[in-house]
Amino acid sequence: MSEQRKLYGTVLIHAKKILDFIMLSAQAPTLTEITEGVDISKPTVLKILTTLEFLNFVYRDEVNKTYYIGTAMIGYSEKALSGLDITKIAKPYLTKIRDITGETVHLGIEEHNEIVFLEKIEGNRSVALKSRVGGDLPMYCSSMGKATLATKTKDEIEKYADSVDFLPRAENTITNKARLLKEINDARKCGYAIDDRENENEVMCIGAAIEKDKHVYGAFSVSVPAYRMTPDQQQKIIDLVLDAKAKISKQV
Repeated sequence: MSEQRKLYGTVLIHAKKILDFIMLSAQAPTLTEITEGVDISKPTVLKILTTLEFLNFVYRDEVNKTYYIGTAMIGYSEKALSGLDITKIAKPYLTKIRDITGETVHLGIEEHNEIVFLEKIEGNRSVALKSRVGGDLPMYCSSMGKATLATKTKDEIEKYADSVDFLPRAENTITNKARLLKEINDARKCGYAIDDRENENEVMCIGAAIEKDKHVYGAFSVSVPAYRMTPDQQQKIIDLVLDAKAKISKQV
């Protein structure tokens, strides 16, 4: 048997391309726009759309001649999300980071404007950290929190920043809105965020959000004693974090 899996026909592959195009479009697209976007012949796209519409996978606005994702997809989405175990998916990649660096790696999710720890993979070089599975920490002074905030809209970020109490947790904790907004903006540009001794004195963290199709599944970070965070080590960890982020996001 060939190492490459044999696929049955191309209709399902074409249908997925069409659904992906509709889902990622800023506005509901027309038949012509979909055809040009997926590079499939117009008759084929129309046949597939007609079938998807019959199944309620897409909805056609008869007035504007545009297409939307249909209500039948809601049930599939809810079932997929309820059955998704981000810890199971992410842990092999996070364990690899721990094995390479020897440092502790955390996995967390946003809950009530906090980051709640789902997993803590202890390093063999780490110092004692306060974190524990089930514990939480503020978003404004954690790399996972800032990376998660960077995935949100401007209004959502403003709402969070206006509601949070910037309580100092360490000597370098962010204590004002302006600095937080700058670091969120930096995180959005580079794909990762840094906690520079903001949550615990002498501990730095580099973290990233796990995001796909505008849905955030969680975030992870690598914690390193500040005295071990040389420029070379920092770049090495950033590269590992970005690589793991890309690979985990493909799996969710």
